[in-house]
Amino acid sequence: MTTPAERATPLLAVAGPTAVGKSAAVLDLADLLAHEGVRFVIVSADSRQVFRGFDIGTDKITVEERARHPHAGIDVTEADRPFTLYDWLSIARDAITSGGNQAQPELAVVVGGTGLYHRGLLRGFLSGGARPHDAELRQRLERTLEDEGRDYLQAQLHALHPKAADAVATASARRLIRSLEIVQLGGDPMAVEEDPWPAPYAYVLLDRPDKPAHREAIAARAARQFANGLVAEAELLAARLAADTPALSGIGYREALLYRRGEIDEQKAIALSAARSWEYARRQSTWFRSESITATIPADSNRSVRHVANELLDHVHTIMSRSEEHTSELQSHVRISYAVF
Repeated sequence: MTTPAERATPLLAVAGPTAVGKSAAVLDLADLLAHEGVRFVIVSADSRQVFRGFDIGTDKITVEERARHPHAGIDVTEADRPFTLYDWLSIARDAITSGGNQAQPELAVVVGGTGLYHRGLLRGFLSGGARPHDAELRQRLERTLEDEGRDYLQAQLHALHPKAADAVATASARRLIRSLEIVQLGGDPMAVEEDPWPAPYAYVLLDRPDKPAHREAIAARAARQFANGLVAEAELLAARLAADTPALSGIGYREALLYRRGEIDEQKAIALSAARSWEYARRQSTWFRSESITATIPADSNRSVRHVANELLDHVHTIMSRSEEHTSELQSHVRISYAVF
């Protein structure tokens, strides 16, 4: 007889700001793990890659790469349907538990830049009632954002819940609105439960210490996305989704549609997309500075993807070793308990 803690899978969380090479490093790590015969499951922790059709602008790995190393959490819903942290947690936990319908995995690898997803999985969150939803209230808050601006909503949240206001001070407008929605409905956006991941894990941050080089890489990626068909992709999405679908205003897609409508030229669209992406990277870095990161791995251009993957592999070996010790201790405790009984 085993407990949930004994069955829990050791976990490597690979996080970091956008455009530091997280996906490439994890794909290379997957090759190394496969070579070692480790059974593993990969889960994407990217809040934009959950939407079908948003491929080029979110830098999804290719269909061929997913066929070689499947990722749970990609292409799971349509952008015009509600999708919350709890939906993602359910997908992630199911994938890790089932191994994607394969044999029970010995390791879970969770990769992506959505810090809230990592936090929810590693630290645990209250379910349901602690963070209530009201679609009509959220729409009113979104209209208020358009009419009055972010500072107005920030002041409202600060008056009601100063800690929550501080927590989202540098976050996206969507997170600000969500926090205000929760507070106005009587919930607590800061509520967490004591339900951390029950097996050993490592929370590893990939980062580019050379910030000018990082910004140049973001600019190059924006240009590459436009060259690879982002405008056509945005057109297809806009044709089948309501104009107020939030994902259509995401980085790259808003600029592509502005360009398509003739409101800006292509170079301006690329520059605006790169600027928004850089600001997003800065917000991500701020978020991760407040997290309990196990280790930071530099991922500058002078270090190969294989080099980074090998450093990730070192962390895998450590947590799997700790997991064996952890399981052995639990089993010993169970045997002692039965003997006493």
